[in-house]
Amino acid sequence: MWECRRRPDYEDLEQQAELEALFEKLPAVGFAYSFRWTVTEVFDTAQDRQEAETRLAEWRDLLSETDTEFHKFFAMYDRWKDGILAYFDHRQTSGPVEGVNNKARVITRRAYGLKSATAVWTRLQLDLNRAQQAVHHTVQRMRALAQAIQSKFAGYYT
Repeated sequence: MWECRRRPDYEDLEQQAELEALFEKLPAVGFAYSFRWTVTEVFDTAQDRQEAETRLAEWRDLLSETDTEFHKFFAMYDRWKDGILAYFDHRQTSGPVEGVNNKARVITRRAYGLKSATAVWTRLQLDLNRAQQAVHHTVQRMRALAQAIQSKFAGYYT
């Protein structure tokens, strides 16, 4: 599986030979591999939404009736076509927001048993790579507490 996840332009000759041997045994995997990287290339290189739409339509024309998984992809593409092609207007995605939302759902599941919203919020900050801010804030509180304790007991030790 790992070999199929690497970009084709980063593979050495030995890896390419291994993939070709796999694709000879399993042509459907080879087609899926080509499809995946061609669609990725469309999103990486198409200049505008018309070019992207044309190139995706060319791939759709290559599908046979038995390529049901790819037809499912294009059914989803047809449902969300305007939104998907809107990416090519400004090259912006909602990926970062979706990532935060997913992280929040995971934390909510993992936080079962936490009693306060503050604890859940702190966990979210830590998981979203804001550990430095959260830890710094906590260290400041600990220093303030230590100073308060020292001031209370200042007369008892020398």
